[in-house]
Amino acid sequence: MNFEEALKTEKIRNLSTREAVAVHPELTLGEVLRRMQEKKTGCAVVLEGKRVVGIFTERDALIRGLLANPDLQSPISEFMTRKPKLLDREDTLAVAIRLMHEGKYRHLPVVNGRKEFLGLVSVRDIVFYLSENFPLEVYNLPPDPHQISSKAEGA
Repeated sequence: MNFEEALKTEKIRNLSTREAVAVHPELTLGEVLRRMQEKKTGCAVVLEGKRVVGIFTERDALIRGLLANPDLQSPISEFMTRKPKLLDREDTLAVAIRLMHEGKYRHLPVVNGRKEFLGLVSVRDIVFYLSENFPLEVYNLPPDPHQISSKAEGA
């Protein structure tokens, strides 16, 4: 399978999803920040049962949280991004890359057919997968993929 075929056919379920900091919407901002710091992660997934109701990222912490000088005892539901984009475990890498690029997301929650949370996929996970499975294609890409040299290097 070549690089382009892999993007179109390889499923998210074949990636190593990372365990996320999963929190309830009523947990305090301070406690969520502490857990994110403890786990050295850039986001927390907000769940009601097994359903994703929001995501809280470093960007949310800066824009909605820390810059506004919030009460750290406020519930995370006041600061989270509601109804985040989700990846189904059967989506392809191309779908994940498109969603991440269009929304400028670094993390996307992964769900099953019943919309139950399974894990988290990050840009780093996708880059790692591609570089492990297609090292020549990844490491030999020009800085601008549409850039084609008109003459040989050094000529």
